[in-house]
Amino acid sequence: MGRPEKPLTQDAGPTTVFARELRRLRSGAGSPSYRELAKRALFSASVLSDAAAGYRLPSLQVALAFAEACGGDRAVWERRWREAARETGHEGRPAAGVVHRVPETRLRAAAVRAQPPTPAQLPTEPRPPVGRTRLLGRARMLTGPADGPVPPLLVHGQTGVGKSAFALRLALELAAGLPDGRLYVNLGPAADDREGAANIAGSLLRTLGFAPEQVPEDPGQRVGLYRSVLRERRLLVVFDGVRRERQVRELLVAAPHCRIVLTARSRLLGLDGIRRLALPVLDRDESMELLASVLGRERLAAVPRAGLVLAEACGDLPLALTLAARRLAARPAALLTEAITELVADPQLFARLRVGDEDLAERYEDAYRRLTPDARLVLRRFATTRTAPSVDTVAHESVTALARSLERDAGTVEDLLEDLVDAGLLERTDVTGQYGLPPLVRQFARAQADPTAHEPVPGTARCRSHVLTGDARG
Repeated sequence: MGRPEKPLTQDAGPTTVFARELRRLRSGAGSPSYRELAKRALFSASVLSDAAAGYRLPSLQVALAFAEACGGDRAVWERRWREAARETGHEGRPAAGVVHRVPETRLRAAAVRAQPPTPAQLPTEPRPPVGRTRLLGRARMLTGPADGPVPPLLVHGQTGVGKSAFALRLALELAAGLPDGRLYVNLGPAADDREGAANIAGSLLRTLGFAPEQVPEDPGQRVGLYRSVLRERRLLVVFDGVRRERQVRELLVAAPHCRIVLTARSRLLGLDGIRRLALPVLDRDESMELLASVLGRERLAAVPRAGLVLAEACGDLPLALTLAARRLAARPAALLTEAITELVADPQLFARLRVGDEDLAERYEDAYRRLTPDARLVLRRFATTRTAPSVDTVAHESVTALARSLERDAGTVEDLLEDLVDAGLLERTDVTGQYGLPPLVRQFARAQADPTAHEPVPGTARCRSHVLTGDARG
């Protein structure tokens, strides 16, 4: 039984009425102490006490957590809160003509204890949405309402294929039904690789309104509290650019009211209990639509063949097309056909696809740097022994030949090819056992090789005089 509360003010305004209803609900639940309510509501006792104090209208999150902790119906209390919010001019601001006779010091204390706003951390969409209609429908189905908990969804694919943009479009759709907050965590190259799951959980808890002293110091308890919050609230969480399973394994929850979306180059095969959606490159019509959205429809319509040439050279890769189009758009006076011809004629087109701090080569370098020496060697050998102008493919027989040239068994080489797929530098084709090498990746890989140098096969105990020709140091 909690101690008696201080009397409410007598103005009978909507804030006071709402606080009185909260007190009645708590009384009907047996008047549990605010400390007991805090364990159920996952908000601090002081925050819940303020909600029923009548100084200001609590946030929707706090009001619903208070009501549900006392056995109230969520939908009913959400409706009551919205009615009170309208009457007070939203977010607890007093309506005209309503005067709260509350001591100034008490109002000041209430303001200090005020909760932060509902998290809305999703970034703006990086480029105009193009295509992906069928895949978005598939993603909606995988994350849609279900009888039980909904597993997290991983969107994976090659470097520059638009995973983050796709996940953001999906997240913005999902957010409409998740009013308790939209959380976003960037785990890409700009993030600190030492950022562990417990630190991420602590940061998210503070974002959700937990005071520092409420966040457990023990890493296991901190992660446990975070998972408990996800099971109780209607939240959207996006983990963008996941590099390793251990970054997020402890942070994934199949919760009935939350949705978790991840993006990664890798399929993250070490994670159980998640759904996966592979994101391919654009089809040619979508590529032309993307170019038109940046270059202008009239300008591109005048030279459609040039647009097709550019799409082919870029392998229909969204990031490459966007960067190329922005470079061309910055030269409105140039003849588009000539500008495109000059651009795609460069044997290192991948290195020219940069605008501001967006750089395709930088993405490739990051992925290449993280490969093992053996995987780098396989990529370079694959790239330097193929001559097709578009997407190169390697079938089972070629894998065997590649293994023979590297003095490896075919199984080992196939494992390395799978590593390249998970690095976002190689793609699986529709043909079983066949891999595709995108044209820009082939250019990049060739640029890493020095044809005049010799390189020993990594991982062997052979002397340095036993070398393979036609490759270079990584």
